[in-house]
Amino acid sequence: MPKYIDIHSHINFKAFDEDRNTVLHRTLNDDIWVINVGTQIDTSKKAVEMTNEFKEGVFATIGLHPIHTSASHHDKNELGDEGKEFTSRGEIFDKEKYRELIKQGKVVGIGECGLDYFHMDEESIEKQRKAFIEQIELANESNLPLMLHIRNNPKDKTRNAYFDVYELLKKYSKVKGVSHFFAGSIEDMKRFIEIGILVSFAGPITFPPKIEICDYESVIRETPLDMILADTDSPYVAPVPHRGKRNEPVYVKEIVKKIAEIKGLPELDVVEAIVLNAKKLFDI
Repeated sequence: MPKYIDIHSHINFKAFDEDRNTVLHRTLNDDIWVINVGTQIDTSKKAVEMTNEFKEGVFATIGLHPIHTSASHHDKNELGDEGKEFTSRGEIFDKEKYRELIKQGKVVGIGECGLDYFHMDEESIEKQRKAFIEQIELANESNLPLMLHIRNNPKDKTRNAYFDVYELLKKYSKVKGVSHFFAGSIEDMKRFIEIGILVSFAGPITFPPKIEICDYESVIRETPLDMILADTDSPYVAPVPHRGKRNEPVYVKEIVKKIAEIKGLPELDVVEAIVLNAKKLFDI
């Protein structure tokens, strides 16, 4: 087993087209494994293809990001210029296409899927719910954990995406999973771990505190060590001291270091626990 695992990265995105193999070799040489996460059919295919280019240490999850169920903001880091056609229409989740991808490489999870309330558009949210339930069904069928994307609207506190995801998981899910880039409350975290959903922390835990967004220190202190993971969400939101740069999996070390600092535990204990947690959840 490696020393670290970045459980949510996007080296399959266009942002890494010029140096993808260099980044992955740097990651593996630093004793770090990585799970590349699909956000729609093309990035899911790319993530799976990459698992076959390396003997070990590179894995994939496949799924449809909630913002891609409707026309959405075009991100060149993700899709490149040629992705504009995709973002103009959104994607309807095709379970059969994703089912076939599971057979083609080291697929260890379904997603990223979930609910994103950043824009609070009711028609969009209904499409998100439908796609999310279908992905839960695929996860149940394939006995793979869920890679969850959950985001609230910072200006509208009337709805809680974390609670709504929890309710859907209780109703439909038969598998475990992880809420990546966790930014919920202590109560959200406790509801998740109650049903076997781990929480993963990312770069913002190293930033100056913004308690109005998330009280990361309190949440991390309260989260049992055996329910914690770490992710970079590369190429986005690099942790301190790399903030402002393109993020990449080797920076997961800074996130793990900060988790240990907040919990007041020896860093090595946290390093080992997180790898063990990832190994159990993703069966790697």
